[in-house]
Amino acid sequence: MNYYPFHVGDYLTHTAHLSPLEDIAYRRLLDLYYISEEMLPADPAACARKIRMREYQAEVQQVLEEFFEPCAEGWRSRRCDEEIAAMREKQEKARASAAASVAARRAKAEPAQTDRKATDERTLNERSTDVQLPTPTPIPTPCSESKDSDRKPGKRAAIDKPEGITQEVWDGFLAIRKAKKAPLTAAALEGIKREATKAGIDLQEALQVCCTRGWQGFNAEWIGGSTQAAAGKAPARTSRHSGFEKINYREGINADGTFA
Repeated sequence: MNYYPFHVGDYLTHTAHLSPLEDIAYRRLLDLYYISEEMLPADPAACARKIRMREYQAEVQQVLEEFFEPCAEGWRSRRCDEEIAAMREKQEKARASAAASVAARRAKAEPAQTDRKATDERTLNERSTDVQLPTPTPIPTPCSESKDSDRKPGKRAAIDKPEGITQEVWDGFLAIRKAKKAPLTAAALEGIKREATKAGIDLQEALQVCCTRGWQGFNAEWIGGSTQAAAGKAPARTSRHSGFEKINYREGINADGTFA
């Protein structure tokens, strides 16, 4: 037992009368009792030797007679025995809890294994009713179609890079979508195209803005294009590669980077 509760107030109350050597002897005897988890030797000289106080056997014996009870097996302390028993009970409960947890996990896994075994046995039984051929039929090598059929349902197909989009911008935009756990879909890309048209820019420029701002989507209102659209006017397009200094890229974005 490497740990035991030590109540300073109680200790001082019961040991204030001890001499320094007696106090040291008592503390060392307590440590020996707890670390060995058994009674102290019946011979005071043996106790003094174990706690490295051979020259102070008289002080050791005085402490034994005052704080410990003599018995046939040695010197015992009821308080120490209670603490050791409590510690062992706690350890036993912890072991039982761990064993129960392991048993629960094992029981949970067994039904799945049982179902798999039953399926295998049923398949073997069905095969056993067939006529046995003299020559075993070779097992064909699975083709690519079988691999495609094993794909999990709902898995999105990759979106091809649209024409007119540079590879650098496309890769950057896909990386942003992936980081935000929002895989790009055909519907999402079409939505970006529509918003780019409203803003008076092409898809390349819209995706470039998304890469610059770290956006996973695009909205014409975020760059001030909604005003002209709401008024029924076509946005000014003197050039697709000019006018960026007038665009407010902060509009629609909160101070913490989230969308307004």
